[in-house]
Amino acid sequence: MSKMSRPLLLLASVALAAGPLSTSHALLDKTRFVAHLGVAYYAFHHWVLAPYTAGKFASGASGRMGALAKGGLALLFAAHEVNVAGKVAHNSPDPLLQKLDGELAKVQGAFGEVGNRFKQGQFSEADVRALESATGALSQGSAAAGQPIRDIAAPIPGL
Repeated sequence: MSKMSRPLLLLASVALAAGPLSTSHALLDKTRFVAHLGVAYYAFHHWVLAPYTAGKFASGASGRMGALAKGGLALLFAAHEVNVAGKVAHNSPDPLLQKLDGELAKVQGAFGEVGNRFKQGQFSEADVRALESATGALSQGSAAAGQPIRDIAAPIPGL
């Protein structure tokens, strides 16, 4: 055996032996959960809530169509991230995530309802407030359990 092949053989043996002992995703479930929700919250706050409160979705507003298109894409992206966080919470053995899974279902429902209304061109202040309320309740529950959710700036393709 050459000098190089012995360390490689040792490394391969260790990797094969340690493979079944590797940590599962359960150790990172809280991190994954918070990261996906943070990205979703950022997309919602930055591309939907802020323009809406600034009046950019109002009829006749300058740049309204662009703001609506960006808001729609952001809602779609945020809904996807919330769904991914929901899968993490639902499949996790972590008690905190199991507890938050119920609140997350409300957020998923709110994103689904608002997304459907947005597609039909029916977007109201009540929709925005419902989303804000649902995300706020989940965020408060998570923070009270010691796992705060913060906006995480992430680029959204096309925006």
